[in-house]
Amino acid sequence: MGNEILNRCRICFSKKLTSYFDLGNQPFSNSFLNHKDLKNEKKFPLKIALCKNCGLSQLSIIPNTKFIFSKYDYLSSSSKALSNHYRNLVKKLLKNYNISKYETVLDIGCNDGILLNHYPNNFNNVIGVEPSDASKHIKQKRIRLIKKFFNYKTSKYYLSKYAKPKIITITNVLAQISDLNEFVKGLENIMNNKSIIVIEFPYLLYMIDKALFDVIYHEHLSYFALTPLKFLFEKFGIKIINFEKLDLGASGPAIRLFLAKNNSIYHSSKKVGKQIKREKAWGIKKINKYNSFKKNSQNKIKKIKKIVHSKYNKGFKIGCFTASSKGNTLLNSLKLNKKIIKFASENNKKKIGKYTPGSHIKIISDKDFIKKNIDYAILLSWNYKNFFLSKSQFIKKGGRFIIPFPEPHIK
Repeated sequence: MGNEILNRCRICFSKKLTSYFDLGNQPFSNSFLNHKDLKNEKKFPLKIALCKNCGLSQLSIIPNTKFIFSKYDYLSSSSKALSNHYRNLVKKLLKNYNISKYETVLDIGCNDGILLNHYPNNFNNVIGVEPSDASKHIKQKRIRLIKKFFNYKTSKYYLSKYAKPKIITITNVLAQISDLNEFVKGLENIMNNKSIIVIEFPYLLYMIDKALFDVIYHEHLSYFALTPLKFLFEKFGIKIINFEKLDLGASGPAIRLFLAKNNSIYHSSKKVGKQIKREKAWGIKKINKYNSFKKNSQNKIKKIKKIVHSKYNKGFKIGCFTASSKGNTLLNSLKLNKKIIKFASENNKKKIGKYTPGSHIKIISDKDFIKKNIDYAILLSWNYKNFFLSKSQFIKKGGRFIIPFPEPHIK
């Protein structure tokens, strides 16, 4: 299982790649460990580079991540906040695009059915594409599953069985696609002039401006803005018709794009062109914009460490709240002494009893976490902080959160 060094951009194939942040050797963020496996854990370089030709940020060293999906511990539905987010998205799509129960809806990277579950019960043409074993947890019988990675070949298989979809949702998936051109070629193949694609992803400009380095991990091969995506989709006759900024997403503040074929019945909003201009003025293809990201991220690591050490040195017990993938990039970058963080709290049964990658913190249930009398917990899923501040028993019982991003503080 070798590491592949990327020498061409995965969107435009240019060789103008410049590395701008090196997070050192890190384990796979989604590979939670059993105790017996702690000794044999593997780590891989985690480096990010900019393509100066199209503006895509991407990992410059690619380990083989395919095997991760055969033992995948991420179950989307373990996040109530995320489930509510998708419920609202489905409501919005039904209202804005006048979808009837006879039309086909498709979710690519459907995980355990978290988004598809929210379509009305009388919708029967509900299709999910999911290669990982998270698909075993799909409960609704009406969801028809294609257990493959989506690409052009899968698109042909899809068309042999189902109608062209009215709605194609791709949430928190695009970053994990290695061959983006093949992926979009597959999308183009299953669309007609009424099809709408909805994509959600962490927005590169937020990541850089707010030093949200925890969204960087091996499973996320690419970090997107509108500029490189417009270039990618235009190659296949697909246009961005609209977008909206979201405070919440599976990895943090996100952006949601709406796309359709060039010959579709939909018109493009003027705000798309304005945002592309903004990205240009921001410096999407200029490396100096990215050089500050490294410095700001290192300062953030120092600030978080300072908060943790000051509480630990006063005798308080410290833990982590939620064993999220992005949290592992943060924990491994903090390089805290093993004694400092006692436990990580989690409600996803697949993770309980395991250990966090790299930092090797034992994961216990939310209920057990409360019994441990932890005073302060680093909220690794800080992107759902409002949900946890109002709903978590840990807070209700007097615990306090150390919130690492966008600015480290205690709540």
